[in-house]
Amino acid sequence: MGNDVYIQTPDGKPAEGAGNYFRFAYTALPRTLDAMNNFGMLVELPIPSYPQLSAYGLAGVDLRPGVKHDASTANLIAEFRTAYHAVKDASEAVPTGIPRYKLDSNDGFLVTVAEITAALTTYGAHPGVAIAEMPVGDPTWGNWIAFLRRAQAHSGLRTH
Repeated sequence: MGNDVYIQTPDGKPAEGAGNYFRFAYTALPRTLDAMNNFGMLVELPIPSYPQLSAYGLAGVDLRPGVKHDASTANLIAEFRTAYHAVKDASEAVPTGIPRYKLDSNDGFLVTVAEITAALTTYGAHPGVAIAEMPVGDPTWGNWIAFLRRAQAHSGLRTH
């Protein structure tokens, strides 16, 4: 058990190749989130609400693969999916860090480059950075910070 984190390409797909994937063991994610919080890298925001199928006149059966729809229903499904993805991709206009809920779930929320940049800027200004990145003990923190820096240079990341 754990969380899988993927660096995203500009077209919204997981980047391929070494260094573009990070796996949190079940017990490592809470420790990492605590450390990020202590460094001021996280922001506490409410988890956004997903659109409801019923608001589009749809039901779960309408999203099953292989089901044929008339043009009107197909358009409603497309509108629903657009709204659903907009929730997963949303970000504050001027982020001050990474919203905790984006990392603390496996819903595939987009952690944007701006959110990563804000978090790493706050982290870099902290007086304990040099000690935090010393190569002793559990390597998770150092590997995670390196992964965030890599994601910052690309198109963000998603946790699944």
